[in-house]
Formats: sequence, C-alpha cells, structure tokens
Amino acid sequence: MSSIPKPTKCIVRNIDMNVDVVAHFNPKELSIDKEVPWNEHKSTKSNLPVLEFTDAKPKLLSVELFFDTYESREDVYEKYVKLLEGCTEIVKGKRRPPMCMFMWAKKFPAFMGVITSVSAKYSMFLPDGTPVRATVTIKMKQAEELAAAKEAKPKKDAPKGERYSQDGTLAKQGDERRADKHGDDHRGTLDKSGSETGTFKPGDVIVPSNGAA
Repeated sequence: MSSIPKPTKCIVRNIDMNVDVVAHFNPKELSIDKEVPWNEHKSTKSNLPVLEFTDAKPKLLSVELFFDTYESREDVYEKYVKLLEGCTEIVKGKRRPPMCMFMWAKKFPAFMGVITSVSAKYSMFLPDGTPVRATVTIKMKQAEELAAAKEAKPKKDAPKGERYSQDGTLAKQGDERRADKHGDDHRGTLDKSGSETGTFKPGDVIVPSNGAA
C-alpha cells in the first residue's frame, strides 16, 4: 500500500530575489477580498442613486503563517521572519519592493502581487532571549506587473542632503567656480542647483538652468 503524501506546505516566494519562505504548518484560515468600486450619482427618477462603475481593483489576501524553531534552537526571526520583511523592502536597482507569490498545494490558485504588510507575534523564547516561535500575518495586493516611482526633481529650498535630480550631475574637484561648464546661464545654474555660496562643492548636484547636462 502506497503511503499518503504529506500535504504541501504553503510558500511565499520573493520572485525578484528568487527566495522561498516555507511555512511550518498550513494556515487554519485564509481570506481573499475583492472590492468593486461604484460611484453614486443622484437619480431624477427614484430615491435610489444611479451607480457608475469606475475601475477594477485588485484582490487582497490575508493569511497567518506559523513558524517554530524550538527543536533546532535557531532564531526564528533570522531564519524566517526577516525573509518575509525583505519582501517589503526596496530591491536594489529597481526602486521598488519585489513581486511576490503565495502558493499552497496544487488545488489552491497561486496569488501573485506585492506584500503590503508583515506583522509578527513571538510566543516562545530560549533562555538567552532568542525567539523560536512566531505567528506572522501577511497581507498582499494582487498585481501582474509593477512600476517603480519616478525620481523626484530637485528642490531648490530643500536641505542640501535632499537635493537630487534625474538629470543632474555631481560636482567634481575643479567645479567649485565653474558653473559655466554646465550651461550658458551661470547664475541660473547656481540658483537651480541650490548653491548658497555661488560655488559648488564636490558631491553637490548640478542642475543646468537650460536643462542640458
């Protein structure tokens, strides 16, 4: 007699980083919500409003995952929770958090999107304070493709450390008094770059007044 296969554990996959986090036990419950937005408009024919469909909204998933490393004496945060938190952090070079996927066996449909929330509760610790049991609630928003936020334009009145620009260049040694190297309007270049001394220091962002680097 063939043995009954063990149930497949649910997996949270960080697609961008190719990292899987496998839950120790299948969740007791899982919720998926789908909101359909309708705007209300006053009706001239009845007391009921006229409903207008506006746009589709993504599904929302919420699930509670359980992790236990008591027997192995490993840090449950370092081994599992930290990886889930990594699903909410910006991917280097992409300026956005990663695309993720929740999978559970063959029958349950995979849910692809982004993790919008990670909440961990620790319920067991070793004598030295190492956490070894955690219940982690994750929330996801369905998506098929992701876009990174556009880089902001420089702010003239912002603190020097916050001035940055997609089309700016960094000042180098020898640029202290050479605003003329970055456009025809020397004064305008200094003003647009936020220079308060009429000079550039190495590392300052230079934004040509005519927009040409």
